[in-house]
Amino acid sequence: MSKEVKSIYLTFLCALVFIVLHNYLFFLLGKEEGVFFTAAFLSLLAFVFSVGYSLVEYVTEKKPDDLWKAGFLGILGFLGFVPHLSQIFFGFFGFLLFFIVKKGYDSKKILKSFVLFFALVSTISSSSFLFYKNTQNNQDNTVLFLNSMKETLKGIEFSSLEDSSFDWPGSTESLSGKGFKNMTINNNQYKELIGFFENNGFAASFFDIEAATKAGVSGYKRNNLWCVFKAGLYYDDNGEPIPEDRLKSEIYCANK
Repeated sequence: MSKEVKSIYLTFLCALVFIVLHNYLFFLLGKEEGVFFTAAFLSLLAFVFSVGYSLVEYVTEKKPDDLWKAGFLGILGFLGFVPHLSQIFFGFFGFLLFFIVKKGYDSKKILKSFVLFFALVSTISSSSFLFYKNTQNNQDNTVLFLNSMKETLKGIEFSSLEDSSFDWPGSTESLSGKGFKNMTINNNQYKELIGFFENNGFAASFFDIEAATKAGVSGYKRNNLWCVFKAGLYYDDNGEPIPEDRLKSEIYCANK
């Protein structure tokens, strides 16, 4: 394999590793980190440069002879069809055109085909990304944060993660996001949940007593991630609080 093709695959692999590490740390910490994000960005730039340089080399000097091997990256285009993955992966279908290099097509025709195809794919991919940005899985941060809460606080029995909507004081519309409903916690676990928000960079925004359920409602914000934490006593048929260390609880989060 030529050094040009190796550089294409190596820079892409580095970017992929750094992106996975960045997302894994985000899942664990519940907040952005800059080291692997920067490394992933620089690796992607190097990847784009490697592809561009190899194309120029082939057009001007008819080398490397094995540039067609970069076409295998086109298989990644099918990831665009996988739910919860970005449609931007469709852009990788453009790499399938590298296979025509193996058949010895005229370099000018190859370059023209690449330019037209990548322009088309880029337009479609960008449009798809913008269209689905707010409608498909716009709650990535929400899901990651709530899952990190569930993984970290092992002693709490969380319910299944569900779609949910909730009100925020001063907001004219309900927020749509994800949440844990119908949970039962004790007072120590209540403190653990409050501490989890505080330890993950959230600032308390409000605290109210919900009249209908007599539950305490706390609001927390961290950048565009807004969360509501409800906890209240259980009551008997006569409306008296049940004297047990049990609280019914709900947690909702959404991107604002």
